[in-house]
Amino acid sequence: MRLLDALYAKIAGRPLALCDANDVDGIASAALFLRRHPDGVVVLAYPTDVQKGRWIKWLRWNFVADLPCPGKADLRADHHVTNKPCAAAEFYDPEAPASAVLALKALGLSGDPVAEEIAEAARQTDTANIVDDAVRDLDLAVRYAKYGEKLLVARALAEKGLKALEDPAIAALVERGRKLAAIVDALAQAIPARKTLAVYSAVKLPISYRSLAIALQKKGAVYVNIFVKLGRGRYRLYCGAERGSGYDCTKIAAAMGGGGHRYAAGAVVKAPLLDPDKPLRAFLELAAPDVLYVIGQCPSNIKTQCVPIRYDEKGVQPNSERTSAELT
Repeated sequence: MRLLDALYAKIAGRPLALCDANDVDGIASAALFLRRHPDGVVVLAYPTDVQKGRWIKWLRWNFVADLPCPGKADLRADHHVTNKPCAAAEFYDPEAPASAVLALKALGLSGDPVAEEIAEAARQTDTANIVDDAVRDLDLAVRYAKYGEKLLVARALAEKGLKALEDPAIAALVERGRKLAAIVDALAQAIPARKTLAVYSAVKLPISYRSLAIALQKKGAVYVNIFVKLGRGRYRLYCGAERGSGYDCTKIAAAMGGGGHRYAAGAVVKAPLLDPDKPLRAFLELAAPDVLYVIGQCPSNIKTQCVPIRYDEKGVQPNSERTSAELT
C-alpha cells in the first residue's frame, strides 16, 4: 500500500511526504504537510523502515518529518539527535520539543490558527506534558490506530484541527484508546515506584508501551527501560528519562541499533537465528537493573532478580510471588 501510494504521487505529480507513524508528532507533521498541500500524498513509516527499506531510499521525497533522512529529500523537519541532516533544506533542531513545531515553520504555516493548534498538540504529547483534554484524546486515538486510521486522522486534523475529534470515526478510535489505556494504568499500578526501572514484557500486549513508560515516570521513576518480545527473535526497546535527571536514552537505544532523543528513544532488535534470547541478555547487560519486572512469566535463563506481573484475559492480577532470586 505504501509503495503504491508513493508511486501514485509520482505519476500524478502530487507532493509526497514521508512521516513517522509512531505517535502524534509524526501524524501532526503529516497533517501540517496536508494543510499546506491538500492534494499531497502521505506515506507513514517507522525509523527502521527508513533505515532498512530500499524502496524508500530510491524515491525523492518532497517533505520528511520526524524520521531519519531517507537520502533524497527536498525538505525535512526533525528533532532527534541520532538523525543526521541530509535534505536540501533542513529544519533540524535536537532541542526542539517536537518535529511538528519545526514543520510549522518549514511549511510556512506559522500564524495559521489550525496549524498552530496541530503543532501545539505535538509539543504536548512529545514532551509528555499533556494539559489539554482534546490533545489527550488525540494521543489515545493515534497510539492505537492502524495505518489507514492514522492517515484518516492526519487528513482530518489538516482540515479541522482538534475539532476532528468530533468525527464519529475518530471518536471511536478515542474510545478504543481509553479502554487500552486502562490496561496501561493497571500495569503501572502493579509495578513498584523506583528511581530506575527495567521492565520486560514476555508477551506483546495491545497497549502503548511508551504510555506505560510515561505512567511509571509519573509515579516517580526517572529512568525507565521497557523491553518487549514481539515474536520469536524480535524485540522492541522503549526508553524514557526525566528531563534534568542526567540519564540519556540515546545511549542504550543506539547500543541496541536504534535512536531517538535524550528523554525518549527506542530500538527494534532482531536476534541471531540460533540465539533468539541474545537481545534480552544484551538489554539486561546495558540496563543493568538490580530487579527486572516481567509482564508474564520470568525467563528461566537469567540471573537478574525477577518479579512477575501477572496478566491474563481478566487483566492485571495481584502478585506477591518472588522469583528466581529472593528480593532483599
